[in-house]
Amino acid sequence: MFRLPTALGMSTSLAVSLALFACVAPASAQKAKDTVRIAVEQPIQTIDLIYDPQPQNTLISHNIFDSLLWYDDTKREFGGLLAQSWKRVDDKTIDFTLKQGITFHNGSEFDADDVVYIMKHVSDPKTNFRFKENRYGWIDTVEKLGKYEVRVRSKDVYAPFLQSMAVALPIYPSDLHEKLENKATFGRTPIGTGPFKAVSMNENTGVTEEKWDGYKHGKYPNGSDLKQAGGVSRVHFLPVPDKQTQVAQLLVGNIELMYEVNTDQAEDLRKNADLRVLAYPTVQFSYLAPDAANRSGVGVFKDKRVRLAMFHAIDREAMKKAFVPKELASEPLPDVMCHKWHTACDSSMKPAQYDPAKAKALLKEAGLENGFDLQLANWGAAAPQAQLIAGYLRAVGIRASANTMPFGVYNKVRDDGQVQTFVSFWDNGGAQPDVSGTARFFFDPGSRNYSDDAKIAELADLGSRELDLEKRKAIYREAFDRATAEGFFLPLIPMPALVVHHKDVALQGGHMSPKGFLPNYMSWAK
Repeated sequence: MFRLPTALGMSTSLAVSLALFACVAPASAQKAKDTVRIAVEQPIQTIDLIYDPQPQNTLISHNIFDSLLWYDDTKREFGGLLAQSWKRVDDKTIDFTLKQGITFHNGSEFDADDVVYIMKHVSDPKTNFRFKENRYGWIDTVEKLGKYEVRVRSKDVYAPFLQSMAVALPIYPSDLHEKLENKATFGRTPIGTGPFKAVSMNENTGVTEEKWDGYKHGKYPNGSDLKQAGGVSRVHFLPVPDKQTQVAQLLVGNIELMYEVNTDQAEDLRKNADLRVLAYPTVQFSYLAPDAANRSGVGVFKDKRVRLAMFHAIDREAMKKAFVPKELASEPLPDVMCHKWHTACDSSMKPAQYDPAKAKALLKEAGLENGFDLQLANWGAAAPQAQLIAGYLRAVGIRASANTMPFGVYNKVRDDGQVQTFVSFWDNGGAQPDVSGTARFFFDPGSRNYSDDAKIAELADLGSRELDLEKRKAIYREAFDRATAEGFFLPLIPMPALVVHHKDVALQGGHMSPKGFLPNYMSWAK
């Protein structure tokens, strides 16, 4: 198995083994306090899905905010969360009837004013935040029909209308949010209607959420759970940037759960009788993407032969053996830049296969037989993969090195057009059920797009405006096949969730969270 060297020169496996030998995880004192402490890798500066939609924020804010709709990952259907019901008026218009008697965590009443306000805010030309056009550019008008009645109209026919209402539109209290001079500060003291409320937040000490007794609306009409209320009283997210430190904190009982664990760590931590390892298949996958648009000035990737040469240098099967846990060894390699679980995800082409001789031949044909220097931009869970990929590329003459950075820095470098090649991972926007979010993330013109292919962008837009499922699949098949043929992306390996937690904590399924767990889907083991 591939062993990632640590800064001290020992393998991850050896470092963890020494820690296991030195101490044994104590029984969780937090069970009596009814608090689960979770280590997170990135600093927490705000809890706001609109202004800071990073993956970690999606996980933390899931408890605090609700949307009008909920998507049930198991039943593959939408249910009413803040909305009691909805009906389609025409191809561009849906009317929502809202539930009554719901209050925000601060006691203010939820009604149509809150829905109208937030939808007008996110679609206002004067507001500015990341992913604005991608997530909210479809909104045309929102109209209050009554205290608990709202009409929403899209600019064009928009297939993922309900998805956007369910996963990308948290409802904030209008009376509070509207008064803020700087709307981006809302996430420092967030107020929602979700099953947990934020009671403390500090960039250094993390976020504490408490179960909210006022959460009564997360049910289907028959009384079964729609969005669960949670089985613990408190969840504390602690920023611990280093994985080895997270392991140490878990072993001495300072946290109950860590996630995005690598396979070596998981194998060693299984030996501890006080810990449990969960390997959970997800919609998440890693990918390699060169700067085909030459935004960084690297130059070489304007030639498709060089892009494909790089792809042929990568042994994805070996990567899968190194990084995917043995329980999920049967998970297939991804062939396309979307997950087959997605509505309308489709393709008919296979990506470039491992063939180092062909990689060298293509480089020679492109006049680069002496190779070139290359930086692989990466962050978070993709970092170990980037180091292995750098080795594969050096083996065919590309002098690659992995440039690992925090998510905030990665974002800025990407937006500034400085990335030569990405080694990253995609969680499908927190497991959005429709392929449109993924297609538009990668293919829409903008700071994230390093292929700059007008045809694919046109297809991605067309796919979002087609209501017939089979026609949509055909459109997306053409888009993703073109991305494969042109060598714009190489999907690498599936990225199942690896979660390690104390035996006192019980994690529930019924969701597609790319992290492998949701805070309100946990309880104490009996």
